Amino acid sequence: MAALAFLVTGCPQKEYIVELQPQGNSIERTLVFYSADGVDTNTCAPNYLPFDPAELAIITALYPAHSLTNVGSRYTVRGEFANDLPHDVGGAGVFTNLTTSLGSAGFYMERFRGNDDLVGMAERRFKAADQLADIYVGWSQMALGREPGYDKLHEFLDVDFRRDLKNLSSYCWELQLANGCKTNAIEEYAVRFGQYLFERGYFTIGEMPGLFRDFSSDDLQAILRRIQRLLARKMGVPDTAPTPPSLALLADETRMEKSFDGYFAGTELYRAKLKQWEQDKKLNPDTKKPEPSEVANNAVGNLLEFNLFGLGDHLVVHLSLPSPPVHSNGRWDEALKQVVWETHIEDRTNATQLPFSCYASWAQANEAFQKEHLGKVALTGDELTKYCFWRSSLDMQRGGEWDAFLSGLQPGAGLIAMIDAFKFSGESDLTGTNSQQTISVRSDYPRELLKTAVGFTNAMTEAVQRLMNQRLTKPN
Repeated sequence: MAALAFLVTGCPQKEYIVELQPQGNSIERTLVFYSADGVDTNTCAPNYLPFDPAELAIITALYPAHSLTNVGSRYTVRGEFANDLPHDVGGAGVFTNLTTSLGSAGFYMERFRGNDDLVGMAERRFKAADQLADIYVGWSQMALGREPGYDKLHEFLDVDFRRDLKNLSSYCWELQLANGCKTNAIEEYAVRFGQYLFERGYFTIGEMPGLFRDFSSDDLQAILRRIQRLLARKMGVPDTAPTPPSLALLADETRMEKSFDGYFAGTELYRAKLKQWEQDKKLNPDTKKPEPSEVANNAVGNLLEFNLFGLGDHLVVHLSLPSPPVHSNGRWDEALKQVVWETHIEDRTNATQLPFSCYASWAQANEAFQKEHLGKVALTGDELTKYCFWRSSLDMQRGGEWDAFLSGLQPGAGLIAMIDAFKFSGESDLTGTNSQQTISVRSDYPRELLKTAVGFTNAMTEAVQRLMNQRLTKPN
């Protein structure tokens, strides 16, 4: 219900618009950013709010002096960067451009906020699941330990329930991943986890109408009675028999909260919170004493680490290119000639979600050079990108040898033979050796790349010419 209220009423959020324009070996980056609370229904303009001064200072420090401009509370900064990109929105990014005589290849990759330590997050969530299971096992021993059939309930809480908490956390994590690319992800994962619970005896098919009624009407007492019956079932009490008197507190919200708070107050987790509070109070006397219930609340928060409705900041990235990228996870806008990414991201101070990542690679052929020396534009796309990687790996001596060789090529019948004859100085002496150093200076790869591209082009030209000749000589 709180999540639905959030969606209806809106919430202040920060907007970040990143504009990227490659400029040879550097890239121009323009960042527009502001804070707003919804949109003015009359003007359709954002309801601007003051931007956080601390974050404003962080962003400004990453750009050239005096590059910050603003119109009211809407700010713009601009700068040119090579290699590492500024972590203005939060994260890390790189740009590089590999230029050769045959063309160039560009690469952009950036992570925005988030946490990519999957192992660390999984360990933290599972630790929280164990803490939560320990809490309920401990409370059940205190409140129900003398009840007949408790040993069955204890085993359920300590084994099955503990495992199911970890699976709940994993399902929420999967939902976070799927929600970015599937419009019905929330519904699908609700059904999937619902089936998971059904298969493990948390409810029966016959109980589904009543469950729907109780949860849709937010009837807490009815929900507590269902939990009461579930625990009785796990203790071996038939559904037709009355629930044990010791479980009566589970149908009384006040008694239940009192019982849980009484148990929480004696746990090691709460004592650790009190110890931390005592230290914090020395620095800030107004620090509020933690409530016992915060022990369970914190465990639940760490268990899920999932805030579907709380990713309040919004990000748009535009990368301007002359033609569609060779590879990208963004959307190509032909009218704007841009790769576009758009998403919601978590607050700068949080790091519980996966990062939002953007990447793109593109290749631009040097058409004039290729036509002059290869007869036409032979290397484009992936093949040109691979070539640029190889050429950029050469040292100055071999790079000079290769470039001089390319500059001497002339299109025609002998082109393939000329390409096939090239060797780096001293390369013939290295044939047959297996050292990594010798492999890196051999010319096999680029020669085969060019021969394939030029050979395919020549074959296609010859085939077309033969077809035209056949039509010209065919009798009417």
